[in-house]
Parts: sequence; structure tokens; C-alpha cells
Amino acid sequence: MSEVLTLNNVDKTIKGKAIINNLSFSVQEGEVFGLLGPNGAGKTTTIRMIVGLIKMTKGDIAICGNSIKTDFERAIEQVGAIVENPEMYKHLTGYENLNQYARMHKDVDKKRIDDMIELIGLKDRIHDKVKTYSLGMRQRLGLAQCLLHQPKLLILDEPTNGLDPAGIREIRDHLQYLTKEKGMSVIVSSHLLSEMEMMCDRIAIIQNGTLTDIQDVRSFVTDEQIEYIFETSTVDNIQSWLRQDWSVNITETGFSVMTTKEHIPTIIKKLVEENISIYEVKQVTKTLEDRFLEVTSAKGGQ
Repeated sequence: MSEVLTLNNVDKTIKGKAIINNLSFSVQEGEVFGLLGPNGAGKTTTIRMIVGLIKMTKGDIAICGNSIKTDFERAIEQVGAIVENPEMYKHLTGYENLNQYARMHKDVDKKRIDDMIELIGLKDRIHDKVKTYSLGMRQRLGLAQCLLHQPKLLILDEPTNGLDPAGIREIRDHLQYLTKEKGMSVIVSSHLLSEMEMMCDRIAIIQNGTLTDIQDVRSFVTDEQIEYIFETSTVDNIQSWLRQDWSVNITETGFSVMTTKEHIPTIIKKLVEENISIYEVKQVTKTLEDRFLEVTSAKGGQ
């Protein structure tokens, strides 16, 4: 897979204060890459540097191999972005807004506009004035604006802010379609852990302008050692055996154990041999929030 975006040792200092510290990461073709962190962590500052709204103090950013320092126009023509909120002319219709935006790019014809309207599902309201649109509709129109010129990299800053569950799901479905079907790369920033878990392939955790970790979402949520809860009859007579090999906590209804999936049959077999009744075995699935808090507290982020 080719790298669509690369940040190399990027710093941003404002009035002597370090906002971004030595930030380096890359985004691959066809993935949804998440920038995760609390408000004020530096997510929007990072995005604003990528799209050229503010200059970096040190380092470099390359988009499709083109440096934004030395070849800004070629780099930025591959980008579609909504930073903070989609801006549009509220006194014009949705279609007029798209037509106006299309004039800024070459090779955007009526068919391309119609295709984007179909994609975002605004066909029935596209000729209504934008001032009559709900927030979700404006977000979808903003997404269409970003995609008109067929960029290779789409950047969305807090795209689900203020949306209801249906609107959030729509945005998520659009992103999955663009990456899996069209091969586009997407950067999404958010502080909403549950949404990032469902939306992203990889996440970068940013704290106080510093990159704390980058991991695949699925491996990030699942450790090698997983907690399993056993609901059983009394286990007093085998506590010593359990504790020889595993970290065990006795509960009111049985016990929990930290182990791998492969060892579950061994534990069950031993319990049966000891004539202990097994009523239920369930895996405790960690959320992204659980792992986020573990990682950030372990690395000293405040």
C-alpha cells in the first residue's frame, strides 16, 4: 500500500509555546485514519498544518509525495477537507453551492455534481436553500463539496459533532464506501471514542501535542491477555490450582481470569474434573475508551 500522507518531525510553536511536538505518522491508501485525543490536544492544529491554513515551525508534510513546503499546489490539489464546520452560502441552494465550488476546479462537470448528490442522498432537497437544511444535511453537502474534485485524501475535523445517531451512521457509511470501494484515504479527528472505534482502521492518540501511540483499532482494543468471567458453583477447592498459572479474582458467582482464548478449554476441563458446575463463560471485551485510558495513563498523559 502506498502512503498518501506523511508527516515528518512536525513542530508548531505559537508565542513561544509548543503546540505540536515532533509529530510523525503516515496514512496509507484506502484507510480511515483517526486522530484521537481530548479537546485541546492538537488535532485541529495538525489538520490546519496539513491543509496549509497555518505554517509548521519545523518538519515537513508530504501529500502523494509532494511537499507542502516546496510544491504546495500539487500537494493540496489531492486534498478535500472540512476543518471545524462546512462553510457554504446559506442564501443559495445546495446545488448552487456545489456548482459554485465546482468552478474552482477543472474537470468537474454536471455529471460529477449529480453523482455526488446521489452519493450523499440529498437528491430530494438539493434545490432547496441551504438555510433550510438541518445540521446533518449541511454536513452531507460539505462532504459532497470535498469530493467534487476526486481527491486522494479526505480530511474531516470532528465530522459527527452535533449529529444525531442516524446522521453519525450515515457519515460512517459514506467513509467506509469511499475507502473500501474508491480507495480514498480519510483522516478523521474526534474525541468521541466509541465513534472512532466503529469508523477507523488505525488511530493515532495525541496528547498535549505529542503522539502517544498509533495502533490498529482491532489489535488496540484486544490484548493478548483477555479477561474471562466464569459463572460456576464454588471454586474454593481449586483456587490454589487456578492461581498457579493465572491471575484470578474470585467473584460472587464464580471467578474471573486473565488468559488467552487457547487456555479456556484447559480451565473448563479442570473444572469438570473437580465436579464444579459451569453455568456461563464470557469474554470481557474492552472498549476503545478502556484502552485509551490505559495507554494515556501508562504514558503519563494528563
